[in-house]
Amino acid sequence: MMSPLKGSTVRRDALTEAQRGQMLALMQLCYTGVSPERFAEDLDAKQYVILLHTRRGGELVGFSTLRVAEELAGGQRVEVVYSGDTVIHPDWWGHKVLQVCFGRFVLSRKLRHPLRPVHWLLLSAGFRTYLLAVNYFPRTMPRRDWTPPPGRADFLQALAARWFGAQYDASRGTLRFQGAHYRVRDGVAPIDRAAALHPDIAFFAERNPRHGEGEELVCLVEIRWWDLFLALGRSVSGQLRGWARRGLRNAGVRVGT
Repeated sequence: MMSPLKGSTVRRDALTEAQRGQMLALMQLCYTGVSPERFAEDLDAKQYVILLHTRRGGELVGFSTLRVAEELAGGQRVEVVYSGDTVIHPDWWGHKVLQVCFGRFVLSRKLRHPLRPVHWLLLSAGFRTYLLAVNYFPRTMPRRDWTPPPGRADFLQALAARWFGAQYDASRGTLRFQGAHYRVRDGVAPIDRAAALHPDIAFFAERNPRHGEGEELVCLVEIRWWDLFLALGRSVSGQLRGWARRGLRNAGVRVGT
């Protein structure tokens, strides 16, 4: 049984006006304060977009914008993959298609220069985005159970200060955008009492206490070959389990959640 979602990675300049409009509408559904100008600014600063569509009907239900840049870290050339606006319609949470598409994209970048380190720059205004990193990649900074090597924090701070300017607060490790900025709508992925008991979610809330106001935690994720292969394997395995559960439900077999 195939996934009800399909993903594709396209160049940003190949998007149609209709697709851009659908992406904006999806952002406005899940976030408050999303202006067309702010959305266009983020999108036009990226080179690639991962698109998620339903197989039946072709409805756009998720996307993630991506920027790729070369940087120097400790005198070594590295590649930085920066995730911008990312959203999945709540009806489709739990599917692993976005993770698989992102993993394939990073794999294609690593294959271009196998010995060049790849780092994922991720901004997390919600805990679900943060968990995408820590659940799959052990060398995520910041995280509660890993101490980065010397120089890593300095690289992240210098990169964030150069890319985001005065909006970056180095003492907190967060971005607070000047003027109007969007935030997750009330009731969409809240940190309730049950979620707060999860140690990684509790850590995220501690490091980014103003996430409810749209403040974003700046994360840097080192993507090693082994971690990438494990992440892809886990994502594909998750897809297969999801397909099996849905197939059993469709057949009238009761399965656990």
